[in-house]
Amino acid sequence: MKKFWFIGLLFVSLITNAQISVLDYETNTTINDSDIITVDQDHYTTHFIVTNNYSYDINLRIEVVNIVNTNGQEMTLCFGVLGHGSCHYPIAIGDQFDGGAPLPAGASTLQADIDVQHNENGNFSTYPKDYELRISALNTSDNSVLSSVTFTYRYDPNGQVINTFDKNDVVIATGYHVLNVVSKFAAKVSFYNLTGQKVKEVHLKPEQNHVYTGNMASGIYIIHVLAGDKELFKKIIIK
Repeated sequence: MKKFWFIGLLFVSLITNAQISVLDYETNTTINDSDIITVDQDHYTTHFIVTNNYSYDINLRIEVVNIVNTNGQEMTLCFGVLGHGSCHYPIAIGDQFDGGAPLPAGASTLQADIDVQHNENGNFSTYPKDYELRISALNTSDNSVLSSVTFTYRYDPNGQVINTFDKNDVVIATGYHVLNVVSKFAAKVSFYNLTGQKVKEVHLKPEQNHVYTGNMASGIYIIHVLAGDKELFKKIIIK
């Protein structure tokens, strides 16, 4: 029952923040409002991709909401759209940075990027160290806020990153009537529609997998990949 409750919250969050989506590139998972992304000295999550799901161009802004157990001199934050923008070091609570250019409607996920890197300097020995960030979609005419996603980048060298796949452990791509999945592990993959209903379930081998989707209705689905204690949620579009 706990698993279904969590999945239900995930769908609500995706629907609420459907106007822009933020992808954790290192783990290939969608970041939702209030998520905490934990990294340690062996697992760095440094790259996020923002997609514009509006039907018109938007501006993007990132804000430093809070910093805990450190100061901004241990963080480098780079933010830009279509190759514009810049890197910022140090950062401070209240800082706001724009993407340097409008993000076109339906833009490729490679067009808006956030890179964050904690640079441990030994001056602060209390952990975890949190950087709370808010990415906002703005109206291009008056810069009013249309929607936002707030998440926390947490650095804890004494912790262990668990329950997520490392980058490239599972690679997922959609094709014509097929979902191509390369998995390093034997795993189970479940497809859910946006109402939370499971519509398909298959089992993956630890190799190249081709999942037929030609008998599925066009639309947005959430796939849940489970292998042992590791799991991955990913939003896909079937046309």
